[in-house]
Amino acid sequence: MTDLEAGRGEELDFVLASLDDLDAEFAAGDLDDDDYQALKSDYTTRAARLIRAAEPAEQAAPPEPEVRRSWSRIAMWTVLVVAVAGLAGMLIADFSGSRGTGEVTGDIRETVRQQKFEASQLLGTDPARALEIYDEVLVRAPSDAEALAYRGWLTRLDGDAEAAQPFVEDAVFSDPDYPDARVFAAAIALELGDAATAAGHLAALDAGDAPPFIEQLVQAQGLRIGIVEALLYTDDPDSYSTSGLAITDVNLAAESVLTTTPARGIDLYNSVLAQQPENVEVLSYAGFYKALVALEVGIEAQEIMELGYENLSRALEVDPVDPQSLVFRSFVGFYVDELDQSRLDLAAYDALDAQREDLETFLFRFGLRDALE
Repeated sequence: MTDLEAGRGEELDFVLASLDDLDAEFAAGDLDDDDYQALKSDYTTRAARLIRAAEPAEQAAPPEPEVRRSWSRIAMWTVLVVAVAGLAGMLIADFSGSRGTGEVTGDIRETVRQQKFEASQLLGTDPARALEIYDEVLVRAPSDAEALAYRGWLTRLDGDAEAAQPFVEDAVFSDPDYPDARVFAAAIALELGDAATAAGHLAALDAGDAPPFIEQLVQAQGLRIGIVEALLYTDDPDSYSTSGLAITDVNLAAESVLTTTPARGIDLYNSVLAQQPENVEVLSYAGFYKALVALEVGIEAQEIMELGYENLSRALEVDPVDPQSLVFRSFVGFYVDELDQSRLDLAAYDALDAQREDLETFLFRFGLRDALE
């Protein structure tokens, strides 16, 4: 690795760490809303620039993701299928955006590629010049998704989200699979108060094959939690049903703030339960999430763990043979000194006609069977 590459890697580490810290600083009152939004946008742009600059000439197979060795995190990863990529994977992930959408050929295509590379190097140092270069690219290649996306995002950074939106929407239209455009379009739509459109962009992103580090950018912008909160916290007393949200959306939104502002995740589940208090699936995940908060954060751990146990007990009152609730209550019961009931719950799950693969994986990874022997 050259000194330049090492320097870029160190800077990327710093930028990603700064993104992770922003939510906590904002929640603690150390940043006002304007500074918070400005820093999120700036760090996101810098991260994208550094990742693109780190692309090798020939892409190697990405290393195995680095996963924190925490049983609570393994549990959430197993059940909610949340992938956590290591920085090494991010550095070599393909984030080029060069998809040939500009409909240009030969020397013109090479010139466009050179211009986009030049602009990407200026994103963090001279955004005004970068914007000018993207405009020049769009004269040559009006449908270039990368140029449209970053032209729009730079406009957003300059404080004009309304003017930025047509550029990023055009980028999505030009290349629906380009992840940068989806992230930018979702962030801008959410800022403009159109959470439904933002949710559509995020759903398309999740359905595609975006590099793992894209989730870092999604979380840096607070998109998952912001979209779900915007759709749930309305005057509609039945907003969960009318929003089109699924429990997986709430799970992912809550996971995105688990280590920074976990109370927001608890509020999400409680908001849904206020509307659908007998929803077994929501009760089950709400109980499990509260247990994770207690294990991960350790603040008022016993009280929060017991609230989770109550949610799971209510789920089993509604449906005594719900396999997920049986396994989750067995898990949480281990921590609230309900070992006899935990053994009974696990036995009841084992007595079901069919076991779920994800729950079996959870039991194996956590070692719950051995722990309860």
